[in-house]
Amino acid sequence: MVKINKDMQAIHDKLIGYRKDPIGFATGILSLKPEYVWPKMREMAEGIRDHQLVCVRAGHSVSKTFSLGRVIVPWFKMCFQPSTVVTTAPSDNLVKNQLWREIHAAFSGAKVPLGGKMNTLDWDVKPTKEVLEQLEPEQREQWEKNFAIGFSTSPDSTAEHATKMQGWHNEFVLVVIDEACGIMPQIWRTAVEALITDDHCKLVAIGNPTDPECDFAKSCYSSDPEKNNGNAPYMSDLGFYVITISGKDTPNYKERRRVIPGLAGREFVERIEKKYGVNGDGTRYRVLGLFPTFKEGTYYGRDLAKARKEKRIGAYKWEESQKVYTFSDTGDMYTAVMFVQFLNTGIRIIDDYWDNEGLGLPNWAKVLQSKPYVYGGHFAGPELKHGTSSRFQTGRTTLDLASELGFDITPVLAHSFNDGIEAGRGIWGQLEINEGKCATYLKAAAGYGKKKNMALSSDAETVYHDSPAKTWHRHMMDAHRHLAMAYNYEDIGGQVLGFKGPIKKHDDDDYCEDEYQPMGLSNL
Repeated sequence: MVKINKDMQAIHDKLIGYRKDPIGFATGILSLKPEYVWPKMREMAEGIRDHQLVCVRAGHSVSKTFSLGRVIVPWFKMCFQPSTVVTTAPSDNLVKNQLWREIHAAFSGAKVPLGGKMNTLDWDVKPTKEVLEQLEPEQREQWEKNFAIGFSTSPDSTAEHATKMQGWHNEFVLVVIDEACGIMPQIWRTAVEALITDDHCKLVAIGNPTDPECDFAKSCYSSDPEKNNGNAPYMSDLGFYVITISGKDTPNYKERRRVIPGLAGREFVERIEKKYGVNGDGTRYRVLGLFPTFKEGTYYGRDLAKARKEKRIGAYKWEESQKVYTFSDTGDMYTAVMFVQFLNTGIRIIDDYWDNEGLGLPNWAKVLQSKPYVYGGHFAGPELKHGTSSRFQTGRTTLDLASELGFDITPVLAHSFNDGIEAGRGIWGQLEINEGKCATYLKAAAGYGKKKNMALSSDAETVYHDSPAKTWHRHMMDAHRHLAMAYNYEDIGGQVLGFKGPIKKHDDDDYCEDEYQPMGLSNL
């Protein structure tokens, strides 16, 4: 134990006493006004206190990020030591300007000095060098990691942060995932599987439930439909304690007046219900804190929801007697591959492969060789034939390298982005998807959408740009577009399987890269 004087011991003992009272800590030690504590805030704080794995699905303007930054993070950091607190969110803005702004406010407004050094995205509470030198090696290691840290998980940093997170162990650990629907699958898996190792570790994931296919949604899912569509806390099938916060739970809504600044009120709720309907998808996730049928603003979300309803997503296995074709989006950093069979008039997606670590074509070739499939052909984007970005410094193209590795790639017909999206929509009715082996493909299809217009969007309405969001989903969905174009216009197994009408052909001499916008590394 770190050597401390009598005053410090008294403070330490006081903090230990708050381990069972996070709201008491926030009102007694921090600056949270008691009159601003409302039932769902208390339910959330006590749920995190009492459970190891917690999901909070919440509507707009119900103080979810405020509660994390002003109550949960400082409470755990100060009352459980030595501890490591890891916070993450899908964007720098969410981490820096929302969650950590609240953490800074809690630190600055505390009634007693909380100690440590507060930086932009970390709170270092380790003891002085002199104190550390007096400790045993194991204790020294734990107190060296007595900090809180925040980071965003963009596609470019996913592998780096997933690796770092595996080493963030301590006597106590808290993982906070804000806006959990947007978290990369690798980060979610690392947090749940690598950091939550014993009963001294906790994880809380909180967010607006916009995406019914993401890891957050799966962690909230119960086999009991009443729980999925209710407001009472419950245990999910995966063992998460799920809390739901609706705009109708706020004192502002219930009392028809502004009781607590910033919380959703009756006017907001009624405006959303009028626009989307009382039980409409927009009302479900904006107000009720419930997952919608499909994610708003996506290109294929409605098609995916329909495929699930028609039970075309499930245990669709590989047919050993039929050849397998691959459809890829390849780049310097990302490689997304779909493994497909054509059965009668159906298109069966049996497997997928996703590389976001820059392993490239050599690893892609190893993966192909490791599969038990008999291949009928390999297809990728038209930029491999026409584009300049596909040529390496050696002068060899992607097509050259793939051929040397033993797999000839056929670039699909050049097409505009909109033509590709329409072709991609056109094949959804024929898809059968092996859910067990196509998790990345399904997540990508659920999340692939237009870029949000931050300047024009509000809690009441989301406005989108015409261009796709530059998220990891786009790479696998480029492979989906390549499948659609090949299915409609290429010779597959001696026939064009699903020709849907004319598309402007591009001769090699007059190919225009502006007409086809590959979603590869060059556009990030």
